[in-house]
Amino acid sequence: MLSRFAPRSIAAAKANPAFTAAVSQTRGFAQPINVNLIDSDFNAPASQKTLYLNKFVQKPAAEHAADLANATKFPVVHDPKDLIRSHTGDPHNTYGVGEYRHIHYDSVREPTFPRKPDIASGELAAGANLVRTDVWHDPKEPAIVSIAKFSPENYRPVGWAENAPMPESTVPEGHLDFRTNRLPLNHADRRPWVYFMAASTGIVLSSLVRIVCAKLLHGLWPAKDVWAAGIVEVDLRPVREGQNFVVKWRSKPVFIRRRTPEMIASSKKDDPIAPSMRDPATDAERCKKQEWLIVVGVCTHLGCIPQPDAGNWGGYFCPCHGSHYDHAGRMRMGPAPKNLEIPPYQFIDENTVQLG
Repeated sequence: MLSRFAPRSIAAAKANPAFTAAVSQTRGFAQPINVNLIDSDFNAPASQKTLYLNKFVQKPAAEHAADLANATKFPVVHDPKDLIRSHTGDPHNTYGVGEYRHIHYDSVREPTFPRKPDIASGELAAGANLVRTDVWHDPKEPAIVSIAKFSPENYRPVGWAENAPMPESTVPEGHLDFRTNRLPLNHADRRPWVYFMAASTGIVLSSLVRIVCAKLLHGLWPAKDVWAAGIVEVDLRPVREGQNFVVKWRSKPVFIRRRTPEMIASSKKDDPIAPSMRDPATDAERCKKQEWLIVVGVCTHLGCIPQPDAGNWGGYFCPCHGSHYDHAGRMRMGPAPKNLEIPPYQFIDENTVQLG
């Protein structure tokens, strides 16, 4: 759509010079309203618009500083209403009030091949007008010396030394800013307030650290159902002699066997050869009370569930891979590397055992 209307717009602009001037110089507060980034016959480059005064002085920065020190300036005033209107706030701006900037361009485009600035008449050479032209070239001196002359600190707008604002204070006398009500930094009456603020800040920060640490610890703490599952109390009164009672503890089966005298005697009979077993342990080391054998009912080979009252030793037998255990849960034959695991437990009284 833009390509269809562009010829008409250009033709209309050429036919109406006033319209061309209005479009090219339309500005808002301190910046242009129309930001056109395309080449056209009615949108001149920023460096060629009449919105700006293209009059500069190019010489070393030390000479500019000397001019500033020796220039005849306007009288010093102590009240804002006595200030004169200065045109150096934006030395290029001919419209309204703007920022104080050494910038020659609007925030719009420059042509790919811009016009070469006329240095003799005081035009500014910067940006595209400098790097895309040979304005910097001087055959009488090395190129690096010529380019250095176009450093930004070597340019000042005409009249800068006489009009540059040099305020000594932004708060004139009589302005109410409560300076007289403030205590000096090292005044003794300031200390209680400093101590109070330091203590308050420390308390607040300590509370925040405590809250964060507590949240982290509580987030890592096991849930109540996990604690409940980790501690199980078992009533031993219903367990008959010789019976292999099974309970669930931490999602694992636990064998609680009330051993008969024959089972105890058979297990203790093999204590002398315990050092030669794959996982050496005596019957007394496996059972806190010789009447009760408490082990995790999971084969130590691959995690199968052994069968009670089976195997060559009459204790437990894993039919999956042929591991044999005796009446103390010791591994006697097969691929299992260790004895049946003994869970942490304690007898609360004669008839109750606590797992976990």
